[in-house]
Amino acid sequence: MQIAVISDIHGNTAALKAVLADMEQWHPQAVYCLGDNIGYGPEPGPVLELLDRHAILSVRGNHELAALKPRFKRWFNPVARWSIEKTIGLLTEQNIDVISRFPPLIRAHGCRFVHGFPPQSCLVYQFQVADPKKCRIMNRIDESICFVGHTHILELMSISAGQLEHQDLVEGIFRLDRNKKHIINIGSVGQPRDGHLAAKYVLFDTADHQLRVRFVAYDAKVTVEKMRREGWPEQHAARLLPHS
Repeated sequence: MQIAVISDIHGNTAALKAVLADMEQWHPQAVYCLGDNIGYGPEPGPVLELLDRHAILSVRGNHELAALKPRFKRWFNPVARWSIEKTIGLLTEQNIDVISRFPPLIRAHGCRFVHGFPPQSCLVYQFQVADPKKCRIMNRIDESICFVGHTHILELMSISAGQLEHQDLVEGIFRLDRNKKHIINIGSVGQPRDGHLAAKYVLFDTADHQLRVRFVAYDAKVTVEKMRREGWPEQHAARLLPHS
């Protein structure tokens, strides 16, 4: 079975539409989202509607958590907090109801899907956890594959005999060792932080443990123009464009 995994769309419908169009050629049987569908970008509602239209299941990210529980806005830096406040102002009651039903984790096909770090945190970044603790946590959960987002950076972490190996992920195909457990950080659809402006997502074949990393080019100028016109933080708009 082939599944697709996306994460960190951040209100960027142009990026999401490009990913969904690219996905059509691979015919995944299921699509999962690792959260942070909202925040930073100007179209949180349309993103949520697209996920619903395509029957994509999503876990809760830290931006969804802050939209549901105001006390968690204190977790954000001042610019991100300003962005989440603006995002909340755009959400309808129906949007809030949708994100209130996002679970902290999804378990399916021998995989675990969580925004930040297992077992189910949407706040913890994987780089905040020391490698020995990563190994202990993964050994305590049943799934051999855990997909995470949150950092907006691609990385593969493989665990065997209490040892953890780090590997940068680039566009292409990777065969995962069945005798190891893996944490797969899948990057971001709509708010890149790795120097590559393409929208990223992954495909995973559960039968042969093949991971396919996809970089999808799209025109971000319309999104950037809307962000600037509506007064979104410039640093969030600038991440979508090439730097001179």
